[in-house]
Amino acid sequence: MTQNKKNTEIYVAYDDHEPFDPSRPERNLLRAVLSSAMSDMQKGGTSAEKAQEYFLSPEDDYLFSFRSVCNFLELDPKTILIVVGLEDRLPLAKPQRAANPEASTDLQ
Repeated sequence: MTQNKKNTEIYVAYDDHEPFDPSRPERNLLRAVLSSAMSDMQKGGTSAEKAQEYFLSPEDDYLFSFRSVCNFLELDPKTILIVVGLEDRLPLAKPQRAANPEASTDLQ
């Protein structure tokens, strides 16, 4: 066997190797929580009402709260609310103030 083939076999053995990610089980659990709430929204009835309460809750200190789950999974909560059909419940954006409050836009 040639030297090149030996080296190739070693590298091929590690091509599909994925490094251990200790947060993978937690991420999968939180994805399942979010997925379950999203499917509850489609069911209607009390399941949908409870899921809506979950999505609209401002709480973020509880591990399984919507805001915490989005934060851990690095998801934008507003995007999720749009996907589940709660975009009309999004808080309105505050108008931006001018950088210089003394600057007037009135033309004299």
